[in-house]
Amino acid sequence: MNAVEQLEKEYDVVIIGGGWAGLSLARQLRRGSKEISILVVEASKEFRGKVGEATVEMTGHYFMKQLGLVNYLYRNHLPKNGLRFFYDKPDHSLSLTEMSEHGTTSIPPHPAFQLDRARLEEDLVGMNRADGIEVVMGVKAKALNIEPADKRHSVLVSAGDYSSEISTHWLVDCSGRNRFTKKHKKLTRQENVPKHFSAWGRFMNIQDIDSMGDEAWRKRAFGRFLSTNHFAGDGYWVWFIPLSGGYTSVGIVGEKAKFEKPPTKRDSFLNFLAEYRAIAELLEGAELVDFEAWGQLAYRADEFIFPDRWATSGFASMFLDPLFSGGGDMIALFNDHISKYILMDLCESDRDKAQEVLDHQLPVANQTVKEFYQGLYAHVANVYPVIDSAELCSPLLAYNTAAYFLEIAWDYMSGNYLDQEYWQRKSYLRRGYMALELILQKQLIDTAEVLKSEGRYYRRNDEGFFESGADHYKYFVYLMGTSGKDGWRIDLRVKLWVEMFLKVIEARLDLPMLASRMVVQQSILLPDLLERPNLNIGDKDWLLNKISDKLSEMLSEETEFPVQAKINEDAFHTDMVKVVDPSGDLTEVELEKLFKKAKALWGQTQEYIAMPGMVPVFLAFARSQPDSIMDSVIDQRKMLGMDREVSEINVVEAV
Repeated sequence: MNAVEQLEKEYDVVIIGGGWAGLSLARQLRRGSKEISILVVEASKEFRGKVGEATVEMTGHYFMKQLGLVNYLYRNHLPKNGLRFFYDKPDHSLSLTEMSEHGTTSIPPHPAFQLDRARLEEDLVGMNRADGIEVVMGVKAKALNIEPADKRHSVLVSAGDYSSEISTHWLVDCSGRNRFTKKHKKLTRQENVPKHFSAWGRFMNIQDIDSMGDEAWRKRAFGRFLSTNHFAGDGYWVWFIPLSGGYTSVGIVGEKAKFEKPPTKRDSFLNFLAEYRAIAELLEGAELVDFEAWGQLAYRADEFIFPDRWATSGFASMFLDPLFSGGGDMIALFNDHISKYILMDLCESDRDKAQEVLDHQLPVANQTVKEFYQGLYAHVANVYPVIDSAELCSPLLAYNTAAYFLEIAWDYMSGNYLDQEYWQRKSYLRRGYMALELILQKQLIDTAEVLKSEGRYYRRNDEGFFESGADHYKYFVYLMGTSGKDGWRIDLRVKLWVEMFLKVIEARLDLPMLASRMVVQQSILLPDLLERPNLNIGDKDWLLNKISDKLSEMLSEETEFPVQAKINEDAFHTDMVKVVDPSGDLTEVELEKLFKKAKALWGQTQEYIAMPGMVPVFLAFARSQPDSIMDSVIDQRKMLGMDREVSEINVVEAV
């Protein structure tokens, strides 16, 4: 019997698309209710490898907690050893072990996975069928009729010569980039999104990265092969993602403006990879199994769930960029909301009350996901202008990872995205953080140009291993999801930003160790940076004078006479400081003692957590930001123009 002939005429929920988004939603709904009837319609007859293999901690939490798949994932897929970046010279001449590197040293404490998409989706079909969910393969959804309010929708499905019209209370479009429901309403647009392309394929028999290099290089990190490995270039990156079964996903994501002709054909893709010495070493003897490319990756939408009881999830809704493996996080957020409102609606006998809940809460749910997209985009947009500079990109990755754990992943594990009262009450924090990210991005863009003009942009790319970034999140990684720590989280989040901004200034003004010196952290505070968001060479005297004043204040506490310490540029390179006795009342012995004290204070470093707290300052700044900042043009190079003709004042206008 044809699959269409076996279908019922009515269902509670029909999901169009049997990929990751649709199948996981079906499982989530079934775990929430054993009674509702669910149909998943998938046009393909079998599953194949797809992009979206790499996940991060929020997705890992979704799979394990919401879907109950912890045992399955560890038995059938690979654990992920974080993000890893390798930095090369512009001519791609460095071998793997000569490159500077940013990445974890061992498996992170919160699980994430490298997924074999074909295997995952095939296995989810089996699990869902075992749970009484109808999943039909090789059946196409041809037409739909979405009715208003509480009326049932209809979907025409077909397979071969057979077709049938089925009705459903809820319809969810998980059909991927085909976006089945665009026949009803066009949701997606490509304004204010990254203009990036991608090309990728699966390879067999690539070289074992953990067997390459000398013993010292191999000992620096455990399980590089398990990471999502990024090889950075000018406006692009190449990924290596291991998959169970011996495959490795290899692909490129790039800014279209940086390429005369993007390598989106099979031969040009392979030729591009061959020009990269380290990549060529890894691919020696490998076989390309399949290949695919997209000319434009990102698109967005303002809505994904509607009061007349239909929704979109996954690629059918919106997509950003795979730089931080955030696609799964978006699916988790979509599905949590969709599952919540479907289950809430179907169990409510008072239909007027059910409609009232949807009318009132779904606009907030849509705004939640829209702002999630914007926040993630802000972090992505900060990286691309400096992605090929180890000096700028490596500390930025550490900062982004810590901010992700402290905000996005923490709020998800706490259930804050589904708590509308909490989410709306904290809206000013999101405005404040967005403003900080726009300030930081402007500083990164300007600093990159300064470093390029002075020949310093690539100077640390061949220094060997960089830090893992673990020092940034070690204070809170095991507390993620804990309630009652909002003030503490704000304090750490602001300190992280101040440290990152100082690291950018450190590179821009060539002042080594600026960001980690205790005296600097005590003297250059959040209010100073908010007053000087475009801090540059013209502010160097102000910067040095502020630091000198703070060191003088510390020294004066050691004696009854006022003492002046002087910090100049050389002090950052030699660790030598000047101490002056304006009164002339100190003996040479006393002056020498103070000089040693000044040198010790100047050489003292500390971690960002020891910075003075600035929570009240940030809260006032955050509350002053307009709601419109959440709709800002995220990539500020679009505001500036690549020709750099816009004034500095206009660049931070939104802030």
